[in-house]
Amino acid sequence: MSRVTPEDVSRIHFAMPPMGHRGYHADEVDAFLELVSATLDGQGVLTADDIRHVAFDAPRFGGRGYQADQVDEFLDRVRIELEFRQRGARPVPAGSNGSGPAALLTPDDVHRMQFTQAAIGRRGYDTDEVDAFLDLVAATLAHGGPGSLTVTGVRNVRFTEARLGTRGYTRDEVDAFLDLVVTALECGANHR
Repeated sequence: MSRVTPEDVSRIHFAMPPMGHRGYHADEVDAFLELVSATLDGQGVLTADDIRHVAFDAPRFGGRGYQADQVDEFLDRVRIELEFRQRGARPVPAGSNGSGPAALLTPDDVHRMQFTQAAIGRRGYDTDEVDAFLDLVAATLAHGGPGSLTVTGVRNVRFTEARLGTRGYTRDEVDAFLDLVVTALECGANHR
């Protein structure tokens, strides 16, 4: 996963939602992205937690804002960027001179990862399955070797929906984190 820069924020464009959907209020998203850009440029004070908990209103009735999934996906990337900055770590692109997967993601990072619950009315990923998979990721990052998780294994993992009556983990957050795991494992393979 590549780092997010203020230039990325200024260049991002979101589609309008499909007919019948209102999406997020465009002016609210644009105003928040100005704060994101300032933070990424070292002039703002947003945290990864702020990104995780931001909520946007829908545009007034009859209006169409930005497609919610696209905004959420971009903000997931921003949140991961800020989490790295808060920890003083930077993702190392594959093929660079970092010190393997530990430079990108540590077992402690995996154990500390907390996903938010899916929105009410949406069923996220089964929390037990995700937690068990994260244990496997942490063990792989700690030990490597035979029987360890592979990039293909991470890309092919499929979690079931949370049981009826439970919300589970927000899918986009889990998927974004798995992208980061893939990058960490690829970096590790390039340094062996």
